[in-house]
Order: sequence, then structure tokens, then C-alpha cells
Amino acid sequence: MTRRIPGFAAAMLVVGGLTGCGGDTSETASPSISPTASAGATGEQEAVLAQEARWLTAITAGDRDTIESILGPDFKHITSEGRLLGRDEEIASIVPVAFTMNATGQVVDIVGDTAVIHGVNTVTESGNVLARERFTDVFVKQDGTWMALSAQETSI
Repeated sequence: MTRRIPGFAAAMLVVGGLTGCGGDTSETASPSISPTASAGATGEQEAVLAQEARWLTAITAGDRDTIESILGPDFKHITSEGRLLGRDEEIASIVPVAFTMNATGQVVDIVGDTAVIHGVNTVTESGNVLARERFTDVFVKQDGTWMALSAQETSI
């Protein structure tokens, strides 16, 4: 999912401290499961965060094929500027970027086949903070795979 950072076509996703995801994960927070989630949600929570991390890696690399495999057919994205993008527009805007994104304070709530991730993303380049955004990403499990349905961020 493409994020609009001042002067850049950027991306925001959760790194989640998962190994091999790329980007700076030194400040990542451990995700938590809401009290309403089922007892077996830990494995599902990890699967959602892995998909989100895969998405982040694909965005920064400009890997449209991977992003197409993650975004559901009805995907919508509300940027930090309030612009609504559909799936096709989102994919078309993907280009490789030089900065890193570090998500912290992640909370994953899972109810049935729907997962909601909340967190804060810090975008940096050469040690300089370009932007901070609070985000919400929604995933729906389809045929055993967590697919992104919605993304929204707010500049903070």
C-alpha cells in the first residue's frame, strides 16, 4: 500500500520485528492480541504480521507482483492526506524507495476471519525522520491467506 510522504511516493507497513523483513526493526514493539481474540489467535496474529511485513518489503523494493498477491480485489487505501485510492491505483503507484519504515506499538485484533492492525510507522532516510504516521490495516482471510482489505494512516 502506497503512502504519501512529503516529497516521496512512500509505503507504510508493519515490520513487526520479524527477521528478514528489511528496514530498521530496532524499535519495533511486540504485537499484542486483544482480550476479545480467541485463545488460538497467536499463530494467526503471527501470520497476519508476516503478511504485513512481506507487504512492507515489497513496497520498498517496488515489487508490484508481490503487492498484487497481497491486496484483495476490493482493497481501498486512505492516505494521510485523505485521498482514497483503489487497488489498481495503489499498485500503479508502487516504485522502489530509498527510505526505511519502522512500525512500533502494534496491536493485532482478530475476530473470525478479520484482522485489524494498529500501530505507528516512522519513515527515515539516512537517519533523518521524514514522517510519523498512525495506521490501521485490515486483513481478511480468504482461502487460507490473509489479504489486505483496507489501509489508512494519519500523520502525527
